[in-house]
Amino acid sequence: MPENPTQEQVVEAARSLDQSEFTRDDLAGKLGVRKPKMKEGFKAARRAGQLEKVRNDEEGTGYFRVAE
Repeated sequence: MPENPTQEQVVEAARSLDQSEFTRDDLAGKLGVRKPKMKEGFKAARRAGQLEKVRNDEEGTGYFRVAE
């Protein structure tokens, strides 16, 4: 995995998670990088409508899903 995953790599990793909703930490773990390293790829995927925010939990953690 490159040091900074691309938008496509972020979306592919999200699709391969065994859960319908995931956090940025879940996604970073799947990619094998620290969360700040995937920031640009994640933001690009959100802007492109490939990932969408579902909710925040009681601690303020954001949960996302792959857009249909």
